[in-house]
Amino acid sequence: MDDPDRPERPGPDADAAEIARWMEEDFGRAVAEGIENAADDEPDDEHEVVEVEILNHKQGEVVGTIDTDGNLDTEREALRNVSREYLKEGVPVLVPTTYENEEGETVQADAEVMVEPGTRGFVRAFVDELPSPFDCESEALAELPAHDEE
Repeated sequence: MDDPDRPERPGPDADAAEIARWMEEDFGRAVAEGIENAADDEPDDEHEVVEVEILNHKQGEVVGTIDTDGNLDTEREALRNVSREYLKEGVPVLVPTTYENEEGETVQADAEVMVEPGTRGFVRAFVDELPSPFDCESEALAELPAHDEE
């Protein structure tokens, strides 16, 4: 890839001063390019907001919506009551973990983590934790991002 703005690399017989000048020019250009690319790469959707409809299967109707940030929109007191703790504290989720026990053996177990509003996987964890009759469409649930430990 030829870049006309990029300083030409000195040849193998270049002296130290020529190489130092090229490195300084190329470094400055690389830093400027990196800053420009970083500004372009900052994703606007780093915190992608996902929203789903919450259904009451007994009544066969939509009774509210929930989004990634924990914004619950509902007129139903029952849904508000069962959701209150999850919106305040987060939703407990089991995450597979691996650790070494005292004998040096590798052990696989599940650790409970709290998935809080505003984090990846909150909506899925929230809907999974809702008691019956509350749920969401199975197609919507399948497409929701799950919590992942990073």
